[in-house]
Amino acid sequence: MERIKLLSLLVFATLVGANHGCGKSGGGGGGGSIATGGAMASGGVTSQAGESGTGGTVANGGATSLGGLPDSGGTTSTGGITASGGSQGGADAAVGGSTGTGGIVASGGSRGATDAAAGGSAATGGTVASGGSRGATDAAAGGSTGAGGATGGASGATGGSAGARGLDGGTASGAWSMGYYASWAPDQYSISEIEWSGLTHIAMAFYLPNQDGSMTLAGGNPQLAINLIAAAHANGVKAIASIGGADSQSGFQTATASGTVATFAANLVSLLITTGYDGIDIDWEPMDKTDEPAVIDTANRIRKAKPGALLTIPIGAINVNLGADLSGYPAIVAAYDQLNIMSYGQAGAWSGWKSWHSSALYHTDSATPISIDSTVKLYLATGVPAAKLGIGIGFYGLCYSSPVTGPDQALNGSTLVASDGTISYANIMTKYYSASARQWDSLARVPYLSFSAPHAPDGCTYISYDDEQSIAEKGTYVKAKGLGGVIQWELNEGYLSSAAAGQRNPLLKAIHDNVLH
Repeated sequence: MERIKLLSLLVFATLVGANHGCGKSGGGGGGGSIATGGAMASGGVTSQAGESGTGGTVANGGATSLGGLPDSGGTTSTGGITASGGSQGGADAAVGGSTGTGGIVASGGSRGATDAAAGGSAATGGTVASGGSRGATDAAAGGSTGAGGATGGASGATGGSAGARGLDGGTASGAWSMGYYASWAPDQYSISEIEWSGLTHIAMAFYLPNQDGSMTLAGGNPQLAINLIAAAHANGVKAIASIGGADSQSGFQTATASGTVATFAANLVSLLITTGYDGIDIDWEPMDKTDEPAVIDTANRIRKAKPGALLTIPIGAINVNLGADLSGYPAIVAAYDQLNIMSYGQAGAWSGWKSWHSSALYHTDSATPISIDSTVKLYLATGVPAAKLGIGIGFYGLCYSSPVTGPDQALNGSTLVASDGTISYANIMTKYYSASARQWDSLARVPYLSFSAPHAPDGCTYISYDDEQSIAEKGTYVKAKGLGGVIQWELNEGYLSSAAAGQRNPLLKAIHDNVLH
């Protein structure tokens, strides 16, 4: 993801994203959840607190930041403009992911590798990579050769035809649903509890690229990956290894340097062969314009050695005030089977903005400049095939402080108190939700919670999130636009452990019902 960009002294940040967002790499070395700098993002999330972004688009692998693309830890994205308000980097994350003024919320943020190393839960650093994402383009592609001659790797079956997996609900739509599984938080969501009927692909997040071309699994438990792959395959779901995440740019850059790229590519291929993964997700965050050749080269090296591998990449949401340089996307499309937008964590308490939604489907104006529809239209106009493009669904929300009590309101000092990790869907439903607090934005097509006074434990007065109704809207949109599918950042946050059996995965069930069928 990328950072915020200054425009006429106003910081207009693009989304986070992550998912996740998008987010960033989620894991750090062994240990726990990642939250470096609070931002997250693998999948798309903007890194918390101020980052800069170039041209307002989300970095390829990541979420966008306010004026630009969200990125992890506040590093600047291409264009090199740092977010005004300063990126708070790691410090921010500690505060639960609140965004600094002018900064990008690490919403979506997968916990950055740093976090994971801390051994703790992403909750403290606050945001998880919203991006989390990444999706499995594959399902839709059905394994056929992608544009540009990519082999597409995964077979249509993995592409997930739900019907082939014997799921209920009628004929499968052919769309993909790829959920990111946080390797640093297995206790939060046991593999045995995963609602497989809502998935066609599952991504283990994250493997962190090292300077010598090797990789380290966040959380430090390789057996977890083996168990996830086995369970996925037993349920007719494809397993993907997600590489990178928040703040992974420097790791990717050294791993793909001239002296190490061959080793790095060989290690990625070996990971596919030795573990049984069906594909690789390159979550390069932030991904600057100058990184694009290496992003493409990495995919081509994998494809040459393993033609059947599915290759996916998370991309950012776009701030319509700033636009984005998408001229490199035709080449990226040719190298990858799926490009998944980390369309969650798309708002923050930034200069020039009003309060907005984490994942608005529609509506943009100069003070709420990001939505899924506006972003999709920009990518399609650049030549990205609809069938290779996916959108993101966040399994977390954004929490604003008083005086904001709903969307599209003047901030008047309100800040983004918490997001990914802290404001998980599970926490929203157990600590905040009530029927009287829930409202529906018929313009943006998403729900929100509104409180007249700060609501414990985080002092929220406005919470934006996704639920079954908004997922149904997004499913209708995906089908109407002919898009490839959806990704989720991240699965662990959507699990309701205290609910009755059969009711613990409501968001995945909604995806099964509205996207896959």
